[in-house]
Amino acid sequence: MRSRRMTPAAVLAAAMLAWLVPSATAAAPGWTQVSTKATGGISGLAPAPTGWVVVRDNKKAGQNRIALLSDTGAVTELSWPGAQPTDLEALSSVPGQPGGYAALTSAGSGYLLTVSGSVVTVNRSFTVPRGTANIESFTLTQIGDTTVAVWAVRGSTASPAKVFAAGFSPVTGQFGPVATGRVTVPYPTSNVRQIADLTTSGGRLLGSSTSDPGASGPFTAALYDLGTVSTTSGRAVLRLQPPVQLGVYDHKVEGIACSGTTGLLGSDDEKLGGWMRTESFCG
Repeated sequence: MRSRRMTPAAVLAAAMLAWLVPSATAAAPGWTQVSTKATGGISGLAPAPTGWVVVRDNKKAGQNRIALLSDTGAVTELSWPGAQPTDLEALSSVPGQPGGYAALTSAGSGYLLTVSGSVVTVNRSFTVPRGTANIESFTLTQIGDTTVAVWAVRGSTASPAKVFAAGFSPVTGQFGPVATGRVTVPYPTSNVRQIADLTTSGGRLLGSSTSDPGASGPFTAALYDLGTVSTTSGRAVLRLQPPVQLGVYDHKVEGIACSGTTGLLGSDDEKLGGWMRTESFCG
């Protein structure tokens, strides 16, 4: 069969289309790929003395649950002691406890951990008192003498995220009175998870939202300033505002964290692997 030659106009049109529609596996500017596997995404992250600690929402036995992540994107997988949790979705540093972390599953089961070098120790388990399904976020912040926990049920295209805040004891795993609020973001607009992760910076409550159409994407996400978290007489107070957009991304951002003035975004792009990006949203 004789091949057909493309006209100059057709060649130009094809080149423009290739430029406008990037490959699904191409790295977006500013992003570093940390894994090419569906089991290597980032579902939660927190700063370590050097680099970061990440958790993964894997569910099958033998799949990695927790790892160290360097500032350049190198991953060191760690072993979870004992029975592996299912669907870890969030990770936070414990204020005032170097090497201390709190990890949470989507069903609200939590673990207080110590990470020392390559050794993970589970010190205590806990359960959040409200919203025990489809949780994708959990963060701890110190406000005066009170450690405050903030977490959220992710919401959907048709329903807002439900946000909860309460005083929390990292020693006993107990929660105080719970404050509540709701968040609806303006973007994304389809296949929405209204809140995919939360962190705090200087009293501000920051959250990521995502569009998740399936394991092959395409994914989008946005970062928002959601308001503030504070305390009154030791009780947690949420003051939520209409979300203020800080950034938009072509990845499913499920992890956000601050280390000083450095912010890190981590993504779980399912079949497209895991990615990281530093940002200036902290401080």
